[in-house]
Amino acid sequence: MGHRTVDLDLEIYTFDIDFAQHVSNITYIRWLEMGRLQFLADAGLPVIELLERGLAPVLTRTEIDYRSPLRLGDPVHLTLWVEELRAASATLGFEIVSGSRTAATARQTGLFVSVASGRPHRLAPDVRARFSPFVREPA
Repeated sequence: MGHRTVDLDLEIYTFDIDFAQHVSNITYIRWLEMGRLQFLADAGLPVIELLERGLAPVLTRTEIDYRSPLRLGDPVHLTLWVEELRAASATLGFEIVSGSRTAATARQTGLFVSVASGRPHRLAPDVRARFSPFVREPA
């Protein structure tokens, strides 16, 4: 398959810093959200277009491993790829780095649901085809 990734350079703001002078864990959650929104846009299906098709992406699971703390002024880069693409769900992989240092790795699973019914909804072939280039086969 493709091996396409979403890549974002991010900035650390003063309001991202917690009492220990590190980037707060909630900031990482926000960065993952920014990555997911960029992924949908890069795949040609921004959230607004998915909603117009009657589909809503719903997050069902988040796992984060914090590996090295980030501080104000550190450069931050997020990379996202698709680990698994199923009929109505996807698992995304993330790596957040600062220079050569891995700050965090994460996985999130999301489900596509019908806006009308609130039930899981299988992806149409044309939607699946937009996500397929981002699937990274396991090593």
